[in-house]
Amino acid sequence: MAQVTRSETSTRAVTLSRWQLNIFTECPRCFWLVNRCGIKLPKTLPFALNNAIDGLLKAEFDEHRAAGTLPPIFASLNGRATLFTDTTQLETWRNNFQGVRWKDPSSGHTLFGAVDDLLQFQDGTTAVVDYKSTGSAHPTIYPSYQLQMDVYTYLLQQLGFKTAAKAYFAFFVVVKDDGFNGRLPFREALIEVTPTPARVPALFAQAVAVAQADELPTPGAACDLCRWYGEAASIVDGAKL
Repeated sequence: MAQVTRSETSTRAVTLSRWQLNIFTECPRCFWLVNRCGIKLPKTLPFALNNAIDGLLKAEFDEHRAAGTLPPIFASLNGRATLFTDTTQLETWRNNFQGVRWKDPSSGHTLFGAVDDLLQFQDGTTAVVDYKSTGSAHPTIYPSYQLQMDVYTYLLQQLGFKTAAKAYFAFFVVVKDDGFNGRLPFREALIEVTPTPARVPALFAQAVAVAQADELPTPGAACDLCRWYGEAASIVDGAKL
């Protein structure tokens, strides 16, 4: 296994985003290269359409927030919940570089993640809401989506919030039954999931340990990037990592 020279960075306080924690679950080696060595992952094409829809939804939901109403997608929750009302806090928590942020007082390590929205229930609990758009006929809850809800719910708990037993994906699914015709209609689908914040502390601790390690970790079993690099290296110089 390859090694790097030990330095102060191997014992530094680590700051991880929800996205970085997801990289760790998929491939510890890629995660280590990003966090221990500062090597950026290859760039991917920007999700311009998804980002545009996300921005439009934030604006629309904020209009409902100001009016004290729920967006139509939450019709089943009328009388039970309202949108989160602290707009100043929400603006910070939506910021990709700030997010809902918690620093472990015992270790100094920090975990954060940017939320789309929150619901407040009459019993005093708070639930995470995440916007999703998809061109698939049926929305899919991928493992990375579940991790989002687990991490965000955990972070809210660390900040003193009483969290609901459920979290919600507000899916907007492209309707393709009548062609394009210069428009892109969507149907709404509210999907309720059960967050498991209890798994986050151990996962966070494991990720921090890998980020501080000197040895290059074993790649994830399904990591296409590591597989490609290993095969390319064997051809170029006869050495596999």
